[in-house]
Amino acid sequence: MPHQLWTQSYGKSRVRIAKVDRDADVHQYTELSVDVELDGDFDAAYTQGDNSLVLPTDTMKNTVYAFARELDPCELETFAWTLGSHFVENFDHVSHAAIKITQTPWQRLVIDGEPHPHAFSGSSTERQTCHAVITAPTKDGEDPEGAIECGLEGLTLLKTTDSGFSKFLKDEYTTLPETDDRIFATTLTAKWVYNDTPDDWRGIRDRIRAILIREFAARFSPSVQATLFEMAAAVLDAEPAVEEINLAMPNLHRHLINLSPFDLDNPNVLFLPTDEPHGNITASVCRERPEEAHAHDHG
Repeated sequence: MPHQLWTQSYGKSRVRIAKVDRDADVHQYTELSVDVELDGDFDAAYTQGDNSLVLPTDTMKNTVYAFARELDPCELETFAWTLGSHFVENFDHVSHAAIKITQTPWQRLVIDGEPHPHAFSGSSTERQTCHAVITAPTKDGEDPEGAIECGLEGLTLLKTTDSGFSKFLKDEYTTLPETDDRIFATTLTAKWVYNDTPDDWRGIRDRIRAILIREFAARFSPSVQATLFEMAAAVLDAEPAVEEINLAMPNLHRHLINLSPFDLDNPNVLFLPTDEPHGNITASVCRERPEEAHAHDHG
């Protein structure tokens, strides 16, 4: 039977770099992991063993290094866009370049109340992310097009009260008791896209992160779902350039430990932390489109 190559792409993953900005006495440290993936006219490499159009993945790695030397990699969006544009502009057979960047945060140490100029700690699980897909121009002289999705992952949040879960659907298999006072713990992943180019990429990132944290803690949570929506809506309300935001908030349970076999009470103070199994709650929240608003008006 004849065979057809249906889809293909290839690239280099987890190209890790660390850069020190030594232009001032106070050093800046940036650490990234970069993935490069190319799509285009590579069929012959798969079907005929013809490597004449295959850019080695080792070359991709070296390109990341070279661009990191010349650019500020802390500007994730600019770095991703410039790197991806290089591949689609310099190789006619490359139709798309996808660049994914994950930044590992390092916090400057404070010694005797003073920020240290060149010492850092890195214990956080949180990562900043950027995913840019750049499309080759269809006509000479045109600029590449594409889209950038920004985000963060691994932001661990917990509050010890102001959270409950009650009046939920029950059937013969339901054993979960209702509660109006529980621990709410999650590890947040957020991704968002813009409807305009922000004036300050890093500034809007910092503001979105601060909004998400503030709204998580702000008020009583009747469910993870309700708090997720409030967090996302607050970002859209505060940042007009954000068009849509997706949040994933696993419910990392803290189960009340039964101490009655030991003749001890447990007035909501001792818990068993667990992340398996956990609830998995996700949603995308966007600005209401005109046609959707019209549909809502008419039921």
